[in-house]
Amino acid sequence: MSLILQIDTALETAHVSIAREGNMLAHRENEQQNDHAAWLHIAISEILEESGIHLDQLNAVGVTAGPGSYTGLRVGMSAAKGICYAKNLPLIAVSSLQLLAAGVKDQAEGVIIPLIDARRDEVYAGYYDSNLNPIRPEQALILQSDCFNDLLEPNKKIILTGNGASKTLPIVDSKDFCLIESKRCIENLAIVTYEKFYNRSLVDLTYYEPVYLKEFYTTAKDG
Repeated sequence: MSLILQIDTALETAHVSIAREGNMLAHRENEQQNDHAAWLHIAISEILEESGIHLDQLNAVGVTAGPGSYTGLRVGMSAAKGICYAKNLPLIAVSSLQLLAAGVKDQAEGVIIPLIDARRDEVYAGYYDSNLNPIRPEQALILQSDCFNDLLEPNKKIILTGNGASKTLPIVDSKDFCLIESKRCIENLAIVTYEKFYNRSLVDLTYYEPVYLKEFYTTAKDG
């Protein structure tokens, strides 16, 4: 038996849920990205009350680890770690890119490339087969026309998905690729975290950090 709290604040829409054996009991979502920090703990309290679950009953906490919004990732990871420390729970980390790939898995015959917009001509890219096995490391990528050519397979189109896919498709040879909107929903996160929990694919609570893929920069004010 497993009761797992899922936290996802990596991108524009945030999600929290509680699931038993990968099946959701309660969830909330927030579409105001700038409000994720204020919203998160209230939403957790609401789903605990709705499901009749107490924090002491949880078996683990799952969190999207990135890449994504720098602030959003820090918010989600801090909340997840705080609960894990307080209740002596294991921490499960899920790639934001893998979660996007999970949303189109059923439509894939070959390679899935989930893409998160990193602004300008950059994206965060993941590379998965149709069983969600990674086939190369995730990376911050400057888009070029031939950047995915070595992954092409005869008679199989590569699926591009995620909020960076629409700006990628015109740059690559579109006849070899198709854009499919990912069903990046909390149900997928519940399933992936349960599989990781079942396989004991846990991360080190003390040392694990969000996956940014590139350095965070801010503009200093003059004076």
